[in-house]
Amino acid sequence: MGLWDKLFGGKEKATHPPLFETEFGRFTDANKTKSQYEAWDKSVTHFENRDYQAALEEFIHYIQNPSGNNITKESNTSYTIYQGSKSIILTTRNGQLTASCNVATTDQLHIGFMRRLLDLNYELKYVRYALSPENIVTLLFETSLEDASPYKLYFALKELAIHADKQDDLLIHEFEFLKPIHSGKIEVPDREELSQKYWFFTTKIDAALKLYDTGKLKPEQYPSAGAYILLALLYKMDYLVRPEGKLMDRLEQMHKGYFGQNQKNILQRLKQLRDDLSRLQHLPESEVKKDLYHSVFTFGFTSPANVSASFELIDREMRNIQWYSDNQYEDYIIAILEYAVGLSLFNFALPEVIKELFAVVYRITECSYFGHIKGYEKLVDLKNRPDRSAIRDELYRIEKKYKGEYPSMTMDVKSLRFDNIGAFLVSYIHMIRQIQFQKAK
Repeated sequence: MGLWDKLFGGKEKATHPPLFETEFGRFTDANKTKSQYEAWDKSVTHFENRDYQAALEEFIHYIQNPSGNNITKESNTSYTIYQGSKSIILTTRNGQLTASCNVATTDQLHIGFMRRLLDLNYELKYVRYALSPENIVTLLFETSLEDASPYKLYFALKELAIHADKQDDLLIHEFEFLKPIHSGKIEVPDREELSQKYWFFTTKIDAALKLYDTGKLKPEQYPSAGAYILLALLYKMDYLVRPEGKLMDRLEQMHKGYFGQNQKNILQRLKQLRDDLSRLQHLPESEVKKDLYHSVFTFGFTSPANVSASFELIDREMRNIQWYSDNQYEDYIIAILEYAVGLSLFNFALPEVIKELFAVVYRITECSYFGHIKGYEKLVDLKNRPDRSAIRDELYRIEKKYKGEYPSMTMDVKSLRFDNIGAFLVSYIHMIRQIQFQKAK
């Protein structure tokens, strides 16, 4: 600090936390570009005209990400398709098409392991597990080119890709004698991202479990309130931390365990969910961080859905808010809305505009976390209230960005309330529900 600053009350320059870049939510291939849709139409036309090689080339264009980093053309008859920790080799020869992916290798053929592969083959529709003479476990899809329509090819490759990327971790965890084969494109995050995501992961579990255990609404008397707290946490971690591998599978199993047909009542399901989350909280730091890598994907996990499917879910939960609002249970109001938004992002491959609007919810409830991420303006003021000016600027930016795609899209920002985070989120979701999302013709 200089002499004049000392004399006249100058302040030190504010230090800013290091920033990192990241993506949120599960990869989806549902939102294609105009060029990709045109490639699909060309592929169908070529296939109907029996020009199978041209049909395949346009199909590859259709599934190739705009960045182009998910597919490598090895030759005129061979491609490498990347999906998470795996790569798929697609080749054509003598009128046949083959797609294969090496999953793992083994030195022994355990009977339980072989039975497991047979059971998995029974579940698959297009592909099958095979074993090479070198004892390499491979997922395989074979068909003649004249049967390889773009429709069949898409669903077959998607089944192969998602199953290979997911099952390798599960099989290796189940059978310790298996050795993994990693052939995908994986990027290890920098130290700052790993540090912030691990901090977020552990502190948010701790905060949610404390609210669940000691909050104003005891889960034994108000089980729905407890469910909102735990499930909001589950989907928040899936979207914001975006784990892969075994950690992602554990989150999926918790989701299935709560909503599955397991004949348990809500209190039993809540106890199981709470116990599962507590176990996550106590995982070794190294075990959590090893599943926080970035992968290149071609096929998405979530199912495509129109906007109304997500909004029906949100409308149902909005009807439950009034009682919590009347009794000023702001923490539970926030949890309900985080749950509704989080479950939509978890279940559905939503249009980009909806994903951006929903992300604003997390940018407000988790403003400290977003303060470490590049490209996101702060939407909460120093008093931890929604920042009117910043939020309006952000909503105008989103509206301008998507106006060409959705000409009728307008946002009634005057209807928003900025008293506190809970009141804002309720008014914000109501505002989103009034937006017209009809695409331009």
